[in-house]
Amino acid sequence: MPVNATPEYFKAEAKFLAAKTNDEKILALEEMISLLPKHHGSEKQLAQLKSKLSKLRKEAEKHRKKIGSKIGIQKEGEAQVCLIGFTNSGKSFLLSKITDAKPEVAEHPYTTIKPEIGMMDYNGIKIQIVEIPSTFNPEYMSVARSAELIALVTDNNDKRKLIEVVNDFNIRKFIFINPFLENMEAIKQKIWRALGLMIVYTKRGNKKSPMALPIDSTVRDFTERIHKDFLEGFRFARLWRNYNGKERTMQVGLDYILQNEDVVEIHTK
Repeated sequence: MPVNATPEYFKAEAKFLAAKTNDEKILALEEMISLLPKHHGSEKQLAQLKSKLSKLRKEAEKHRKKIGSKIGIQKEGEAQVCLIGFTNSGKSFLLSKITDAKPEVAEHPYTTIKPEIGMMDYNGIKIQIVEIPSTFNPEYMSVARSAELIALVTDNNDKRKLIEVVNDFNIRKFIFINPFLENMEAIKQKIWRALGLMIVYTKRGNKKSPMALPIDSTVRDFTERIHKDFLEGFRFARLWRNYNGKERTMQVGLDYILQNEDVVEIHTK
């Protein structure tokens, strides 16, 4: 039993013990870990909780991949974003505007009867966008739970009701989008920012190619994405960065933290 645990921690523990699905257990464990006092006496308890969480996440991901394969959705691109909303909320309209998809767009309800998929281009980075039918079929919603981001497509009048719907499927992290009021480029930028990614360019000769990485990634993370073998022979990285309109060049090591739009060239032995 953790030392000096708060009543909130024990409430989260009760949720975990009462949970019937992996998703419910994962949410409860994440809450327990955040609420557990962090000190020497709780280190063993914390390690056990993290071990349970890791195991449950692997099981949940395995199940979701199976479901995704079953209904024909293979994750592609740097991230997967699911559009969820009530019928006639503008999901198909939005998908047609920000991706290469050509879904049927009509005024009659429930036009979309199966997930529609398109690829969004954001400055050379491909993001998979999946429109989930408004029937909220549990199999389709399980795909949404495995996505990196959920975009709730709605106007202000439906926000509360839609939150209740996604909460029923243990979806807690999402953004709101109104495709009839927001500019499409602004929507693409909102999605990108919510994903917590940045663009770093690889450089070979005169050729630059964009790569998506989580914000605050290091040169080590960048190098591993290119090829793990590069780490063994790593000497240094040459980095180009824009400072107030002027480009600066520097030589950095594996632990150097990258910034958005850095250009990096790896040098090996």
